Amino acid sequence: MAFYTGRTGALYLFDDGTADPTPAAANKVLKLRDWSIETSLELLETTTVDTAVKAYTPGAVSATGSATVLYYRREGTTSTEPGTQFDALLSKIMKTTTAGVGTADRVGMTLRVGNTPGSGSDIKDDIAFNAYITNASMQVSTGELTSVAIQFTVDGPFRELVQA
Repeated sequence: MAFYTGRTGALYLFDDGTADPTPAAANKVLKLRDWSIETSLELLETTTVDTAVKAYTPGAVSATGSATVLYYRREGTTSTEPGTQFDALLSKIMKTTTAGVGTADRVGMTLRVGNTPGSGSDIKDDIAFNAYITNASMQVSTGELTSVAIQFTVDGPFRELVQA
C-alpha cells in the first residue's frame, strides 16, 4: 500500500492539442508548492407540482482548481529550455498587448499525485485536462521563495491517460 505526500505532487503543462497528455510528453514541468482540484455536478430538479419529495437528474459537470508554483529561472537558459516556464505560463493571462486572452491561451495540464517520472511509477493517479488560467497572483515575502498562485477552470472533459 502506497501513501503519497505533497512532496510527490507535480504539475505538468503540455500543448492542449497533443494526443498524449502524459508527463513524459509534457513540454514544461513546474516546481510546485501545492495544487487542488474540485469537480462539481449540477443537478437539475425534475420535481412535479403533485409530489412532496424533490427529484433530480444529473446535469453538467464542471471543475476548477488552483496551484501554487514556485517562481524560478535557471541562469543562462534560452526561451526553449526548461526553467523559463513562467514566461509561457504567465503569458496565458498576463498580456502585454491589447489583444486579450483567446482560445490559443488554453493549456493542457496534468496533475500528478504519485511519484515522479522515471521512477518506475505508472500514471494511474494522474489527472489530465485542458484549462484556462483564470487568475494569477505573484507573492513575494522576505526570506521565502517567490511563488505564483494560479486558479484555473477545466475546459471540456478530463483526458483519459492510457497506461504505457
